[in-house]
Amino acid sequence: MGRIVIKGRGIVDGLAEGEALVSLEQIVWSHGVEPSRGIINDKKVRLHGQSIKGKVFVYPYGKGSTSSSTWILETIRCGNAPCAIINRETELIIATGFLYGQLLYGANIPVVDNLEQDPFEVIETGDWVKVDGYQGLVEIHKAK
Repeated sequence: MGRIVIKGRGIVDGLAEGEALVSLEQIVWSHGVEPSRGIINDKKVRLHGQSIKGKVFVYPYGKGSTSSSTWILETIRCGNAPCAIINRETELIIATGFLYGQLLYGANIPVVDNLEQDPFEVIETGDWVKVDGYQGLVEIHKAK
């Protein structure tokens, strides 16, 4: 399989690459991610205890509180944010957190969604993924 390139919709501009961390479950940022450490602390999520710091974080969509954008912003401020986000569909509150991170802290963390292929059929934890939020492109280099 090697290299796969998928077109999607760029939500937040930026370029990043890193190891994928994939959650098949929805993520609530507010009280579900610990900003001071970048750790998923929602005990109902299979990735509980894992770090999102510096990862290309792939999850279907967020859930829960409107305060999620402030938790995202705090995670960025603390230096523990993922390097990129890929969603099936990105909620406005999630995009807002990363846009404010760009405006306030200069953190260009790309967010891409609505890929032409289901990201959960193509991307696995451990794959190396490049994300282009300007063009909405995702390039996957399979780990296996």
